Amino acid sequence: MDYFVLRFDHGYRKKDILALSKLSGKVLRKWSGRLISAFGLLVALFLLIPGVFRLCTEGLGAEQAFWTVLGVGMLALTFFKARLNAWGARRQAIRVENLTMKFSDEGLTESSDKATVLAPYSAMERLMHYRGCYFLFVDRLHAYILPEDRFVVGDSADFRTFIEAKTGKTVEYI
Repeated sequence: MDYFVLRFDHGYRKKDILALSKLSGKVLRKWSGRLISAFGLLVALFLLIPGVFRLCTEGLGAEQAFWTVLGVGMLALTFFKARLNAWGARRQAIRVENLTMKFSDEGLTESSDKATVLAPYSAMERLMHYRGCYFLFVDRLHAYILPEDRFVVGDSADFRTFIEAKTGKTVEYI
């Protein structure tokens, strides 16, 4: 018996993958990654502030423009890191049509026009809810994305108690 069914006509949407990217950046990123991001922000400001100051005092020159543009570019990379990661992940993802996820007594069955995969509930390492989506992590880098508006069988409000009972893990709300 299928308790919950989700349907995706053209695979995951951009906003679903972006939510996964932001979630992993907030929760799963190691301290070293956060340190590198903070260092990148400092370097961007170090390049941008003197470049803008020299641009205002000395006028437009090639050197001032170079440092200002470099600082703006690094600042943009720092702030749009999640979007860039989501864009790269979406480009690398397999394009599928008619993706269906069914939750039964055995586990999660994911079927599309390309393949069918059965993932037992014991494979789920971590359960999270963020921005209207459930994320079922099978390891640190891979997760099933379950947007609440994609449930066609079963109520998304009842999914939390169901998945917690099947996996023995608690859904973390971020």
